[in-house]
Amino acid sequence: MNQFITEAPVLEELIALLGKDAVFLPGEELSKTLQNTSHFTPPQVSGWLKPSSAEQIPQILAICRKHKFPVYTFSNGLNWGLGSRLPYEDNCILLELSGLNRILEINEHFHYALIEPGVTQGQLSEEIRRRNLSLILNVTGSAPQGSVIGNTMERGSGFKEHRINDLKGIEVVLADGSVVRSGFWNTAPSDRELHHFPMGIGPDWKGLFSQSNLGIVTKAVINLYPKMEVQKMMWCKVEQEKMPQLVEAMAGLYKRGYIHSVTHIGNDKRMKIEHKSTEQGTCWTSMALIQGSDNYVQFLEKEIPGYLSGLCLSMGFLNQQEAEAMELGEIFGCHIGIPTDYFVRAMYKSEDAELNPEDIQIDFGRYGMLCCLPILPAKKEDIQIAIDILESIERDFGIIPAATLNPMNDLCLESVINIYFDREDPVAIKNAHAANNEMIRRFYEAGLRFYRFDVKTLHSYIEPSNPHWKLVARLKKALDPDRILSPGRYEA
Repeated sequence: MNQFITEAPVLEELIALLGKDAVFLPGEELSKTLQNTSHFTPPQVSGWLKPSSAEQIPQILAICRKHKFPVYTFSNGLNWGLGSRLPYEDNCILLELSGLNRILEINEHFHYALIEPGVTQGQLSEEIRRRNLSLILNVTGSAPQGSVIGNTMERGSGFKEHRINDLKGIEVVLADGSVVRSGFWNTAPSDRELHHFPMGIGPDWKGLFSQSNLGIVTKAVINLYPKMEVQKMMWCKVEQEKMPQLVEAMAGLYKRGYIHSVTHIGNDKRMKIEHKSTEQGTCWTSMALIQGSDNYVQFLEKEIPGYLSGLCLSMGFLNQQEAEAMELGEIFGCHIGIPTDYFVRAMYKSEDAELNPEDIQIDFGRYGMLCCLPILPAKKEDIQIAIDILESIERDFGIIPAATLNPMNDLCLESVINIYFDREDPVAIKNAHAANNEMIRRFYEAGLRFYRFDVKTLHSYIEPSNPHWKLVARLKKALDPDRILSPGRYEA
């Protein structure tokens, strides 16, 4: 418990509601929670709340509305590389939802989970395993401690699918304290299934609450994936000059329904970062999941190489045991719903350092990370532009971006491009931020766009006069006229 005493009436009322142990006032603990791996300067924050139930959220909002005090919500705060827990503006309160961490239902027949925002991907994955269910959670490459709902509402990407496409239903608390549910979930209780048809009847408004500040999601119905009889990880290596053609060939595999996951394609320069290789030249390594009956997987193992003929330096198919023997077991696990901190550890390995496996929390560590997240058309000309921009950043800043360009289907690729730096070196911090800002600018200037932004860059790419953002402003005024919910978050 923080011992700092405040005279602020809003915080006095919140302490009376939640208790002293659930409210952290300015001091050492609050300062620590505002640390972030991107080394962004935090705004001034007046308090930090940790409620224990969804029923407390409307009461919290009533107090904040009474005092016209803005509140910024996060789930577990692992929005690494994009700002972590940081709010947009000064003089606000943080509202952490990690204490709302119940798995309320797992439905194997209709393959979904009903969960609260504090439920982590590690927690849900482990519960599926404990119950021995034939289901796969769409996990991300981040740590097991990340929130499933938090990442979904931010439109993060998993190994199976873009996570927003897993959203089958939500319960939202609006700024006035009212609670609404989507689809048939809003109707009277029923003994029959309610989540088999997510749209329900009438307008489907679920999308309004992703990447927005219009309400607080307190429960969500998250799609899970039926586990097939056989799973194998398809891998291949390709020289950089053939990467654009490989992506278009992968698009053809998606059209035929041959690939059953997001394909992760990482550049050899990422491996240089991790393993300090001095090899010249660049190649890319691709990994994706195929699955089905034994006969179908055997068919794919024979069919797919023909579509990639002439593009790959090498390729193959691995079952779980074979992947583990090649020290790829953790990557294979991500494809079948087992989260790992492998990719977080790799960031530290790049600096010949180690993270404490019991405390994978890079916000408090020495090394920093920035993110550039363009969404690319699955077209060879656009892939070549992306590769050229990566090369130009290395040339102009002396920094090797750690990049994956990941086909999600036959239409687009989500890109995860990281810049790592030493947070104890002021020159390295300045150079990394300059490089990342310039990389974002070059992608945007080339006509490519982004599916996520960090808290410091977003407003440079929002035009208030755009009709889209004018509509967002009208929705905000209607649903939150006092502007207490995360002002500035995904709005002009």
